[in-house]
Amino acid sequence: MFKKCILFVFSISLLLGSIFPMTAGGSIEDLKQKQQEIQNKIKEYRQQADALKSQKENVQAEIDQLDIEIDALNLEIEGYDLQKQELTLQIAEKEQEIVKLNEEIDLNNEALEDRLRIMYKNGTSGYLEVILNADDLMDALTRLDMIQLIVQSDVDLLKSIEAQKKQVEELQLSLENQRAEVITVQNSVIAKKQEVAVAYSEKEQRMAALEKDINKIQQLEAAEEAQSAKIEKDILAAQRAVEYAGGEMAWPVPGNYRITSYFGGRPDPITGVWSTHRGIDIGASYGSAIVAANDGVVIFTGSHWSYGNYIIIDHGGGISTLYAHNTSLLVRNGDEVSRGEQIATAGSTGYSTGPHCHFEVRINGTITDPLKYVK
Repeated sequence: MFKKCILFVFSISLLLGSIFPMTAGGSIEDLKQKQQEIQNKIKEYRQQADALKSQKENVQAEIDQLDIEIDALNLEIEGYDLQKQELTLQIAEKEQEIVKLNEEIDLNNEALEDRLRIMYKNGTSGYLEVILNADDLMDALTRLDMIQLIVQSDVDLLKSIEAQKKQVEELQLSLENQRAEVITVQNSVIAKKQEVAVAYSEKEQRMAALEKDINKIQQLEAAEEAQSAKIEKDILAAQRAVEYAGGEMAWPVPGNYRITSYFGGRPDPITGVWSTHRGIDIGASYGSAIVAANDGVVIFTGSHWSYGNYIIIDHGGGISTLYAHNTSLLVRNGDEVSRGEQIATAGSTGYSTGPHCHFEVRINGTITDPLKYVK
């Protein structure tokens, strides 16, 4: 009896060993533990990267605002340039007016000086001679009035020209003062623009530093992802050493047949970076049933920063399927499932832009196009 018990235990051990073999990396549970630790690191790196990206967005917004300020200041400076040019032209015109007025004053002064010299040489006899040569008293009075008008006209003309000259000089001075004020304000704007340019340069340097930090984080994350992929492959390599369940696989989301993203290369839906899509995405509303594609045993259930809540089912023969982004998981590790049995409900957990089922088929841990196995 004792020998029979020993043989029975030994047989059970061999059977369990064939179902869940040990790998170079350890047991499935050990690999899952390592996978979870890596996922925690990846999550931490992503949080750091998100924080840096948030800072980058804020800095970019500040740079954009500074761009607007610089453009506005450039327009303001150009406006002051136009004002300066206009005032310079006006000052030049007034200077020409002053030159003309000075010439008129000089001419009138010469004419008046000529008359005064004649009067000085002739004394009053010049004007008396004009009066005495009159034909009669009436003519003499008329000539006297004319002499007075000529003298008064000369005096009034000189006064008028002097007043006009003074007015033009005052206007010229006013324009020069305005131009000086414009230059002062413009210099202030230029100084402000230089301050903004310095701030702009500092922001760009900050942006470059943030991008460098983000790249470092992404490199660390990529390294962890590579390690995670290797462990995932080890988990899949630890599948049951049994034959494939057989037959064509069932569609994993009954009633939902719209494929939103196919297997292979594509731009990332969030970052736009070209990457390899490891499966197909099947559009589905929240809570839609996710079913097992074939008979098999659940070898992994858990959460992943990218896959969200996901399940891996081993169908034997080195073939396994993966179902990701679920809202809830309805099976546990070690559960046997049948083809078409519901295992989860659709959602948008993990790295996702909306509710859908990400479905993968792997052969000995290597991803392949699922559409070769399901209709």
